[in-house]
Amino acid sequence: MARTDLHRPQCSGPWLSVLWGIFFSATALSAPDRILVGKIYTVNDESPVVEAVAIEDGRFSAVGSRSDIVAMAGPDTHIVELGHHVAYPGFIDAHLHVAGIGSALKSVDLTQASSYSDILAAVQQRAATTPTGELVIGRGWHQSKWRVQPDGRVEGFPTHTELSAAVPDHPVLLEHANGHSILINARAMAMLGINSESQPPEGGVIVIDAGGQPTGILHETAIQLAAPLARYDLQAAIDYLKAAQDHILALGITSAHDAGVTGTDLEAQRTLAERGDLKLRLYSMIDGTDADALAEWLPRGHRLATERERLTVRSIKIQADGALGSRTAWLHQPYSDALETRGVSTYSMEDLTKLIARTRMENWQINVHAIGDRANSEVLQVFAENLGDNTEARFRIEHAQHLTTADPAIFAQYGIIASMQPIHLSSDRPWAIERLGKERIEEGAYMWRKLLDLGITVASGTDAPVEPVDPLANFYAAVTRKQLSGLPPQGYEPGQKMTREETLYAMTMAGAFAAFEESEKGSVETGKYADLTILSQDILTVPESDLLNTTVGLVLVGGDIVYDNRRDDKRDNDNPS
Repeated sequence: MARTDLHRPQCSGPWLSVLWGIFFSATALSAPDRILVGKIYTVNDESPVVEAVAIEDGRFSAVGSRSDIVAMAGPDTHIVELGHHVAYPGFIDAHLHVAGIGSALKSVDLTQASSYSDILAAVQQRAATTPTGELVIGRGWHQSKWRVQPDGRVEGFPTHTELSAAVPDHPVLLEHANGHSILINARAMAMLGINSESQPPEGGVIVIDAGGQPTGILHETAIQLAAPLARYDLQAAIDYLKAAQDHILALGITSAHDAGVTGTDLEAQRTLAERGDLKLRLYSMIDGTDADALAEWLPRGHRLATERERLTVRSIKIQADGALGSRTAWLHQPYSDALETRGVSTYSMEDLTKLIARTRMENWQINVHAIGDRANSEVLQVFAENLGDNTEARFRIEHAQHLTTADPAIFAQYGIIASMQPIHLSSDRPWAIERLGKERIEEGAYMWRKLLDLGITVASGTDAPVEPVDPLANFYAAVTRKQLSGLPPQGYEPGQKMTREETLYAMTMAGAFAAFEESEKGSVETGKYADLTILSQDILTVPESDLLNTTVGLVLVGGDIVYDNRRDDKRDNDNPS
């Protein structure tokens, strides 16, 4: 009896298990489709570790001991022996950018560049194989990570001069690693009409040199000026989505929260969902700055995923400020290394209030990007003023990276979710102290422990492609607070570390809760979707120094194997009963 089109049960916790137990008992004559045997973490306090699970019609039909589960097998049941591999509930990335990942896979990769010269060489190489006049796109550069800084920098950033000389016949657009700045060359500026007279939109910055000429650097909303160069159609969006989903699944992520999706990309996601071609479960946030997307989607009401059509749209993403690397994160006090600026507010709090009023009756979730302490404080205040006694709205702060000492209490009082990316600490903390200074770093930056101790839900994401799509690097960052190189030995502000169990919860159940989907996934329980991430070793027990040696062996979504990278005990032990 197929059950792939069942609606979400209107209950959770123990009652859900009881009801699904009754349901599956009633269909006990039907043997499981697949049984997995081995060490399986459930993220369920009642049975934290089990020996086996049975899967039928895309859901866990039984969870328990090896002997009990294997006894359920029929002649067509496929039994998978995990051997030394270890299973976990399918990892949920609570904040990434699907189209950005797809685009990055097709762009010039600048993440490993250690100097501006490296970037010029990579872009020249791509231009040599690109027809004259066509756009060359690269992404991932970060000037704070270069070994050698170029001459002629303005506000700490390179200028277009050398890039324009190296690639004069192609428009070039190079996206910063943080996604909040771009560098374009002279050909691109000429095509866009950007010159000394150009004015940025509100919340944006066109960086100019001492002579009043644009340097090619655009921050925040000024990036929109370059949109005509990088605009793509529905087919391109579908191609990006397909490439991204395969890449994401291979890293062990079975569900992804797409943080700010434009109308074209939403249409691509809807198209693949209706075809049944979404293997990855998507929880997509409408880009709140895309007026056309809001006008189209809000009247439709929430779109909730089914097992066949794995797309949910019930939230809106707003960006309240910029990023620390470009000094556009909005701060209460000036930057320690640039006293003339406190960052940028990119969305007015008045407009945020209006958006909440417009969408509250239909219970749209509001998720706001806030990195600087001023941005967090302002957004939290708006949330507090509009939520009143409602602690069930599950509004979210995306990043919650730098807070004041008063902010955590507001998270707790109104049930606001902190959607955070531990990997940002590993990447940014070495230079972030220059931006914020020692006191602000120690009192309010990357405050995972402070939030958890107040009972606040902390959901974990990678922010890919700003960072690599790597939940294991994210896990390492959360439990060690170190760079991926292992430095410093005790970690940065070690009192804010998360335990391994807390981190696994943040990657599973917390992500499900942040999407109103805790009754469907996030743990290994009877009746929930059979999503599993299977790793080469036990990340809850291996020595810290071995964590980053972990690899993804097997990934299941709805009971189907969507990625298989096992080697030594792979298919030889996967035998029908």
